[in-house]
Amino acid sequence: MSQLVAAAVGAAGALAGVVVAGTFSLAQARRSSLDRELDRVEQRRSADREARRDTYSQMVSTLRHASAAYEAVYRSSPVDLRSSGNDLLARARSHVDEIEQKANLVMLAGPTSLAHDAEELISCYIDALHAAEEIVKENPQATDSLDRLATARQETFDAAFVEKRPGFIALAREALGANEEASAAAVVRL
Repeated sequence: MSQLVAAAVGAAGALAGVVVAGTFSLAQARRSSLDRELDRVEQRRSADREARRDTYSQMVSTLRHASAAYEAVYRSSPVDLRSSGNDLLARARSHVDEIEQKANLVMLAGPTSLAHDAEELISCYIDALHAAEEIVKENPQATDSLDRLATARQETFDAAFVEKRPGFIALAREALGANEEASAAAVVRL
């Protein structure tokens, strides 16, 4: 009987060893799987953050070019803008499509607050250009610059566009920073 007890104890020990080893292996496999999943999630977040950063920087670059064209128009006189060969107004108008295209990308990339700002920037730019065209139409022979000829109402369009640009950039930075903080917080929680 003692041999039977010894055999039972030995078998129970072996079985317990297999269960412990199996449990440990299963836990290691699960941890490894979770680590791989965390890596994939972080890679997706990083790719998303880079795509957003690229989208936002394209919008900012487009705004910089449009602003330069717009400012050149406002530094010019109606006489200069109406002269043959002067394409400053046409160049400023050509940026409308580009801003709209980049703004649409921003709207797709989000967040909603930044998309809303991008829409407002388009409107502000178009309104400011219409105000410039209105000044030229009202003062076709004037030699003063548009910024000197602008009425208070026309100046509000100019001010709205000028003020919206830094706000958009600040929101873009905030959106990118919020994504980085959320990613770091998610990794810490896991």
